[in-house]
Amino acid sequence: MSETILSALFSHAKQRPDAIAFIGQSSPEEQEILTFQQLSEQVCHYAEVFRELQAHCIAIYAENSLSWLIADLAAMYAQIPCVPLPKFFSPSQIDHVLSQTGTDVLIYDQPLQGFEPCGELKDCSIGCRSEKNELAEGAILPETIKITFTSGSTGQPKGVCLSQQNLDQVTSSLAREMAKLAGLEKHLVMLPLSTLLENITGVYVPLMLGLSSVVLNGAAVGLQGSSQFDPERFAVALMSYHPNSLVLTPALLHALIAVTRHFPPLADSLGFVAVGGARVAPQTLTEAHNLGIPAYEGYGLSECGSVVSLNTPEANNPGTAGRILPHAEVRLAEDGEIWVKGSVALGYLNQPLTSEWVKTGDLGSIDEHGFLSIQGRKKNQIITGFGRNISPEWIESESQQWDALRSLIVVGEAKDRLIGLVLAQDSEAVITAIHELNCQLPDYAHICQVMFVLSPQEYRALLTANGRPKRNLIEAQVGLWCENIEHFQNVVKLIDIQS
Repeated sequence: MSETILSALFSHAKQRPDAIAFIGQSSPEEQEILTFQQLSEQVCHYAEVFRELQAHCIAIYAENSLSWLIADLAAMYAQIPCVPLPKFFSPSQIDHVLSQTGTDVLIYDQPLQGFEPCGELKDCSIGCRSEKNELAEGAILPETIKITFTSGSTGQPKGVCLSQQNLDQVTSSLAREMAKLAGLEKHLVMLPLSTLLENITGVYVPLMLGLSSVVLNGAAVGLQGSSQFDPERFAVALMSYHPNSLVLTPALLHALIAVTRHFPPLADSLGFVAVGGARVAPQTLTEAHNLGIPAYEGYGLSECGSVVSLNTPEANNPGTAGRILPHAEVRLAEDGEIWVKGSVALGYLNQPLTSEWVKTGDLGSIDEHGFLSIQGRKKNQIITGFGRNISPEWIESESQQWDALRSLIVVGEAKDRLIGLVLAQDSEAVITAIHELNCQLPDYAHICQVMFVLSPQEYRALLTANGRPKRNLIEAQVGLWCENIEHFQNVVKLIDIQS
């Protein structure tokens, strides 16, 4: 197996030129096939196009497509930093990213202000910046090949600079784990390729292993925006392509469980389903396996090139994030914070990382068999009025067993009781689910009040662009609502939970 992404591409193109590398859609009814030879030719061609444009930094602002991955690999081959732009970023976040990186070439399926058309890349356009951005000179760290932006809990996105070595190390490590599993021949991309996790697992790992990957736009697999989902479209994609592997968020795993419960054959082709992005309740994983869904939880972060640990069929401990992958090393600080070494990013824009260890900000533990468990974010820990330390993510992940609690956010800093914040719906179903959840939790972690947010707009304002809670804002907002509950009766409703 090749040790680098590009050497694998050219090796497969030479040895197996007609083998299928990627499957896309040229129209909703028609598939488009890209062989390894065709892919290598197009990567070389567009790399030369980018060089002729004298690109300093290339951003990709497009739905998942074959054009997306060709642009990404061509930028890599041309050794030009590439910035995947999430389609769910707000206009101000997009402006921030383009400004901070000094992007001068844009691959897009939707025009952005400041870029003039200067070419085409299959079904996408190539845009060149009309005015040079002097402010970003020197912001990109030396050896950067990919800049991945996280939406953050507040404020503007932060750009993580990754080298070719970072990407090759993580890809190779994951590929070696996947190579141990029989029957993995076709991957279906479910997450946006602007997500580093899917960029690696949906493009780079299949390339390194010489497998096929299906790359469709979000709507074709059921994704609508950053948080809406169409389970019927998802089911159709599974039936149409019979994938052997998927990478899902916990919310998408719940969707897969729901459609498989309705139509069990959907799981027949699946050999490995990785779940990441947030903690998964062990009961959810058990339910998945009972339905024939081989779901395995993992853990990672952009600052370490994505995946750090992973459960696999050979080494699985539900409720943990798996064993540490070969490229990484993990140790725990005295307060339980997870520190990671190996494939550490170059740094952030204008801010090199100087330590060989990344302090993740996550709290965790490692058992005697080497399995890593994640408790939650260090900064998110709630210290109750009784001095108990509670990770809200722990309770929130346990709550995902109940449909009525999918929107639950736990609040309780310096209070004598925990409050569950939910988007208004069937209040009786929510209260019943809270009672059942409390029965599974120790008494100090019981939710004693439920606050229903009556407006979807008010609720969405409490989340980041990719749906994560803005914890500090939520604590402040809930405090204000509680102090003036009568004044805000058209905004929220507060109900006590009887023990």
